[in-house]
Amino acid sequence: MAPILETKNLEVSYGPVNVTKGISIGIEEGKIVTILGANGSGKTTILRTISGIIVPDKGTVTYKGKAIQGMEPEEIVKMGISQVPEGREIFHDLSVYKNILMGAFTRKDKKEVDKDIERMYSYFPLLKERANQYADTLSGGEQQMLVIARALMSRPAMLLLDEPSLGLAPAFVKKIFGIIRQINEEEKTTILLVEQNAKMALELASHGFILEVGRIVMDDSTEELRKNPDVQEFYLGVREEGIRGTRRWKKKKVWR
Repeated sequence: MAPILETKNLEVSYGPVNVTKGISIGIEEGKIVTILGANGSGKTTILRTISGIIVPDKGTVTYKGKAIQGMEPEEIVKMGISQVPEGREIFHDLSVYKNILMGAFTRKDKKEVDKDIERMYSYFPLLKERANQYADTLSGGEQQMLVIARALMSRPAMLLLDEPSLGLAPAFVKKIFGIIRQINEEEKTTILLVEQNAKMALELASHGFILEVGRIVMDDSTEELRKNPDVQEFYLGVREEGIRGTRRWKKKKVWR
């Protein structure tokens, strides 16, 4: 089966700095896939390039068989890709309700939009309770729920999530990840997840990519990645007896 989204030889630079170096990944429809890597390894750059915020220097991004690199972000949203950015970028001076409504800015079907707002409230009951509050009065976890709800209002076939657990208390992290799984299972939404909490990301996703200094160094099922000694040591905090020094990554790619 052809992937719903594919990047080939993606290269992005910020000035003289080459951030991604020939990134080629494929995302199967209906799956949850995660990208793990250290800060500065290029994870967010990949998401921003897919969503049209960044135009790559080289390479292609193909969604449902169509090249989308260089398209305007609004057009990419209309095609079915929505991104939840790192840092919970809310509209502080708007109510919770109006923040959610902003996610439907490309839609004209008001009755269906109203139904979808109620659907968001079913996923996030706390947002219904706070619908008339200003968004900046919400806690960090509630704001994360808000930006996910807003992204879902465009009815995306594919959702890009950038560090959804960042800065959240463990109880909220567990709740957010549970909702992400629910969205994937109930709506069949394809999800590409960039996440610092490697343990939870590898439990949630079915496939993972390990990114190091702008290159994919591992590409495998999350089941296999959890067994990998390098992943255990560097991402899951497990050290083997007798290991000293730094391991070298053994590149393994199984996706075709």
